[in-house]
Amino acid sequence: MSQPKVDATTRAAVDWLLRLEAAAEDPSVRQAFETWLRANPQHAIAWQRVGSLLQQPIADLQRVEARSPGQLRAVTQALAAPDSESRRKVLRGSLALVLFGISGAAIFDRAQPLNGLWADRHTATGERKTFELADGSRLSLNARSSVDIHFTDTRRLVRLREGQVFVDVAADPRRPFVIATAQGEVQALGTQFMVRQEATGSLTSVQLHSVQVTTSGGSQRRVEAGEAAWFSDSDVRPVPLSVRTRADWRDGRVDIRDEPLGLLIDALRPYRRGVLRVSEQASKVRIYGVYPLDDPEQTLASLAQTFPLRISHYGPWLTLIDVR
Repeated sequence: MSQPKVDATTRAAVDWLLRLEAAAEDPSVRQAFETWLRANPQHAIAWQRVGSLLQQPIADLQRVEARSPGQLRAVTQALAAPDSESRRKVLRGSLALVLFGISGAAIFDRAQPLNGLWADRHTATGERKTFELADGSRLSLNARSSVDIHFTDTRRLVRLREGQVFVDVAADPRRPFVIATAQGEVQALGTQFMVRQEATGSLTSVQLHSVQVTTSGGSQRRVEAGEAAWFSDSDVRPVPLSVRTRADWRDGRVDIRDEPLGLLIDALRPYRRGVLRVSEQASKVRIYGVYPLDDPEQTLASLAQTFPLRISHYGPWLTLIDVR
């Protein structure tokens, strides 16, 4: 679905709302606003639209409240506080999200993935963790990832709910080690491999020895060290190595080698609370370099300096990336 276009007049109305919030009762700012409002009938229309949009994120948050109690109360308190930094942040983030077609509920899911809160192991936005399992295996979760762990006398199963997992499997000939996704299972035939749950399928890459992929529909394929494969419910196919298949995230970096910008932005999204949007044209720009994951703002600034990109920030919650 295409996103709504935001014209310059509407952007100006948002800017005025934030300036008025920050200036409180400053008469010069109020007078300048009145001058702008009277200068063009479209200004008044845009101002009314921005005012009505402010209510939409709160309606979205009503649905979040049922799953995560307390969130709505925090936001409404922030909105009620006169001339406060917390109020301005909510206004800025909420309006930007609504204007660009993003649900107000995304504010909270970006900080802590709601789907993973009740998983056995999970990470928040910008967080990586490594765990030692009961069998001695070591399991690393990328940011915004979650797993459930089910070990029995005959099988070691890790169910990947979302995100990416890298595992260094401890040997146990009697109990195969399996990572399950929404599309199938990846069984270790050695020690080190990664599995990634994507929106339309799953991805695995092998760093040492090999794995056996079995889809929900019964298709199978063996993937060797240095190889990667993508699988759906019914199909397994090899894919070239890329940012998506490498496990550099364990060291807090992205090594991108003449690949599309869109792949780097996908890698940065789990490390940034705000929403990152990249235009179709910008996503195809070929880039290269090694970029830090733990400082996405530095990475974005470096990209803007090195490549023909324009990066626009709309408060802390929304960043748009386009070509210059």
